Amino acid sequence: MEKAILIAADKTDRLQMLVDMLEQTGYQVTHVTSYSEVVGYMQHSQVDLLLIDSRLAGMDQFNLVERLAGKKEQIPIIVIGTEGTDEAVAALEAGAHDYISNDRDPRELAARIANLLRLFQAGPLEEEEMIRIGDLVIDPSGRTVFREDMPIELTQREYDLLLFLARRQGQVCTREDILRQVWDYDFHTGTNVVDVYILHLREKIDKGHKQKLLRTIRGTGYKLLSQKDIQVNPKDRLP
Repeated sequence: MEKAILIAADKTDRLQMLVDMLEQTGYQVTHVTSYSEVVGYMQHSQVDLLLIDSRLAGMDQFNLVERLAGKKEQIPIIVIGTEGTDEAVAALEAGAHDYISNDRDPRELAARIANLLRLFQAGPLEEEEMIRIGDLVIDPSGRTVFREDMPIELTQREYDLLLFLARRQGQVCTREDILRQVWDYDFHTGTNVVDVYILHLREKIDKGHKQKLLRTIRGTGYKLLSQKDIQVNPKDRLP
C-alpha cells in the first residue's frame, strides 16, 4: 500500500519538483497550504508522514508541531526550514522528528523520509509495563504520570525527558546523552535546554514532596532515583 505524505507549504516551483519526485518514488502526496488545512485534512484522512514548511501560514512558533507531537498516535514530522541551527533547535524542541534546510538536495530529503517511515513502520512496540519509583507512577502505554495518585500534566518534551531518566533510574545521565537521546541533537548547540527542562520537571515532580526523586550530579548531569535507592535510604531527603 502506498505511503501517504502530506506536505504543508506555500506553492513554489521547487515544491512541485519535490511532489513530482515523491510521486515517482511511489508515495501518495497531498499538498495543503495552511495550519487549518493540515488539521482539517488529518481529521478525515490517513497520513503516514508530514512535511511542514517552517513558515507555514497560520503556524506560530511551531505550535502545529507541538499539537501533533502531543497526540498518542504519532506520525513522523519533518520540518523544512531556511534559518539554520536556531530554527532547527526550535523545531526539534517542539517535537519534530527531523529538520532539513530548504536548499538541500531533494534526494537527501527523500532519503530522510524513507528512513523515518522505516523507523515508524516497525509497528507498535510491545506494551511497556508501568514504571514505579516510590509514589511516582509512569504509564508509557497511556503516556500518563502520577505521584501520590495525583495526575501530573507534562508537555511532550517534559514527558520524554522523564521517561528517558526513568528507564535509566539510578544511573547518571550526562547533558550530552540527554540532548542526543531526547532532543536528537548530534551537533553542539551551546543550549541550556536540558537544565531548563530539568527545572520544569522538578517543579512538577518533586515540589511539595519530602522525597526528592530528581537529582543533580554536579559537573556531570542528572539522575532519577531508583526504587532500590529509595528502599535502601528511605529517609534520604537531599535536594
